[in-house]
Amino acid sequence: MKKTFKFGWLILAIGAVIAIVGAVFHGVKAVEFDGLKVQTVKKDRDIQKTYAKKEFDRIEIENGLGYFAPVNLDIRQGSDYSVSYSGSSRYEPKISYQNGTLKIIRGRDTPGTVSFDFTDYRTKIDSKLVITVPENVKLSTLKVEGVYDNLDLEKLNVAMLDLDLNHTKKLELNEVTAERTDIDTGIAAGQIINSKLNNGKLEFTAEADLDLVVSGGELNNIKVKTEGQGRVYYKDGLVLNGGSTQLADIEYGYEYNDNDDESDSEDVDDTEPSPDLDADTITVKGKYEIKNANGAIRVGNVTVQGYRLTNKHGKNTLHDQQQTNGGTLEENADQADVLTLDNQTGENTVK
Repeated sequence: MKKTFKFGWLILAIGAVIAIVGAVFHGVKAVEFDGLKVQTVKKDRDIQKTYAKKEFDRIEIENGLGYFAPVNLDIRQGSDYSVSYSGSSRYEPKISYQNGTLKIIRGRDTPGTVSFDFTDYRTKIDSKLVITVPENVKLSTLKVEGVYDNLDLEKLNVAMLDLDLNHTKKLELNEVTAERTDIDTGIAAGQIINSKLNNGKLEFTAEADLDLVVSGGELNNIKVKTEGQGRVYYKDGLVLNGGSTQLADIEYGYEYNDNDDESDSEDVDDTEPSPDLDADTITVKGKYEIKNANGAIRVGNVTVQGYRLTNKHGKNTLHDQQQTNGGTLEENADQADVLTLDNQTGENTVK
């Protein structure tokens, strides 16, 4: 086992040397090993392909092995089933149909191949994958994972929406209905427009500042969680029914031990800014809570029966009531539909 391991590292070292020498002397631009066979990387071409039309009610898109170039992915309602690709010939996805499932493997699905490419030409061609589904088709599952430039979903009806995205620039959902929702993304920007998402979570873990806009539609029993900095907007008639929104990667500004014993909890240094949330012209049904660490929560023109504002050290403003150093303010908090704003050191404001 040790000999095999050492031999593998020797092969990697040789490959790296070959690639560097080739690049320096304008010889081989890139090389790769397929097992023990050394071969040059094929030149990239810009291609356009349309794949055979077949019916499906399930879509699964996953990453292949090795390097895969980011792509724009567009899944939308159309007049018929279709799959088309335009872009890099080297990173053309593999398309297959299996028992009503459209399965797509992105990138270079080449087990055993190790590439040494020190040039950047493989990313110069923009790629796009477009999938259409007829209007009367409800997808049982839409599962997408990987890295994308942009991911657009439009006018889709899905039983299970499962998105696991890393370092994606932008996610847009437009008129999407999902019975169950599991979205875990590392996006920098997101738009959810006139969509009805039910029963699940929206979790945003981008390293960069997040800019998220949820406009119109409904979030029913959805837990929204963001990390890092940025801004969240709820607006234009959005209905929040059950669930919650958490605008920091810490729960209530405290760290809890495994047995959740509050007496052993310690205050967290929350000097790292958390996102702000602005909500305007929304409706709240049931008990809904928005939590933050040190960012602002500002709401106005909300259709709701009551409010509860609580803050550890920050400022509360509830219409004409105001507190400057923590505390709790309530207005009709015994009603069925109540919006709670829970903060640590940021501002809670109800206009």
